[in-house]
Amino acid sequence: MPQTGTVTASELRLRSTPTSSVSNNIIAALPRGTRLQILEDQGDWLKVTANGRTGFVSEAFVSKDVETPPANGQDSSAGTQPATAQPSSGGQQPAASASQPLKAGPAPAPGSCKFVGNNAVTPDGRVFGKKFKLGIFNFGQTSIGQFVAAHRDLFPNVSPSRLRVMEAVSSNEGKLEAINTWDSAFLTFGCFQWTVGSGGGDGELPAMIDRLKQKSPQVFQKYFGQFGLDVQLSPGRPNTLRRGFFTLKGTPLKTPQQKEQLRALDWAYRFWLSGHDDTVRLAEIEHAMDRVDLFFRCPECLINTRFVGDYVSSEYGVALLLDQHVNRPGHVPGTLARAVSTLVGQLGSDAPQTWQDAQEQKLLTLYLQKRAETNMTDSDARARKILDAVRAGLASDKRGSYQV
Repeated sequence: MPQTGTVTASELRLRSTPTSSVSNNIIAALPRGTRLQILEDQGDWLKVTANGRTGFVSEAFVSKDVETPPANGQDSSAGTQPATAQPSSGGQQPAASASQPLKAGPAPAPGSCKFVGNNAVTPDGRVFGKKFKLGIFNFGQTSIGQFVAAHRDLFPNVSPSRLRVMEAVSSNEGKLEAINTWDSAFLTFGCFQWTVGSGGGDGELPAMIDRLKQKSPQVFQKYFGQFGLDVQLSPGRPNTLRRGFFTLKGTPLKTPQQKEQLRALDWAYRFWLSGHDDTVRLAEIEHAMDRVDLFFRCPECLINTRFVGDYVSSEYGVALLLDQHVNRPGHVPGTLARAVSTLVGQLGSDAPQTWQDAQEQKLLTLYLQKRAETNMTDSDARARKILDAVRAGLASDKRGSYQV
């Protein structure tokens, strides 16, 4: 059976051909919540039927429904092959007048996970991932925006602008239940795809799980502690997010051989399942929010004695910088500084306080050119995903639109 999904953008264009580079291929505008039947997955584009019409939509703004394993044990399609640029966290559910109660996620089912064809199946028979390369993947379903819309009262001191920026960036990473065990990082989880660390290095995922442990020891125990997993944080460093290693039954997982244990289906299942628990989701979003502060007005990250935020103040621009910081944190703000130097040379002055939209757009164009010259993973494709979010109305490219 074809897979189904839901439009998450405020308005998603149904096109006759799989490209957004032309405007004469638009068939219809599909509002948020429109149900789709997915006929074919082409990576960045989906061939779908919606409201009696067939065409193509951007995969970035479609939330795919979770599938269940077929009764006859045959393989079913649990998603697309993963690429670095992943589906957008997209739109929001209708806002509630007050926060809904935090819901506990299901407890891990007894037994072991297994493959049914290419599907990773839980002990109680649900598909939770698709086999790919060294492991599995699942892009998840719940966006930052969907969670915040249902629990806005939990973020009284967080600007909507900051949440929009994070959601735009998560289009390149994943959703709250996202899981990946197929690449060199061994295990990756969550809306910002935190990892256990490549090779013998430490990673950011242990620090995120430590936040959960401090926030709710009971929830930590439910998904991780009872199975012997714990956290060993590395010494803190100025203006960086905490990092660390996992320990398993008291043994630190520091070598590639030790970390390889986390590729096991049972661990992927436990992390994926934890992403359905609202306390875990809240810890993810709080951890993600911390990242913007590491560069936007960081005294140790000045460019020509100015803050990064003096040069880039649009939601679009901050999202691009955050996107690079997620993928290559050590490159921010150095890449932007090179773009600033080029633009200042062209303008003949360094006066960002006088800039308007045009000047910031020129800076961001130069920045993306410089960014593409680094070893950042799929810089251009990631930038296009964020631009798609802006075009869908999920973030603004107007100077000054980012509000702390």
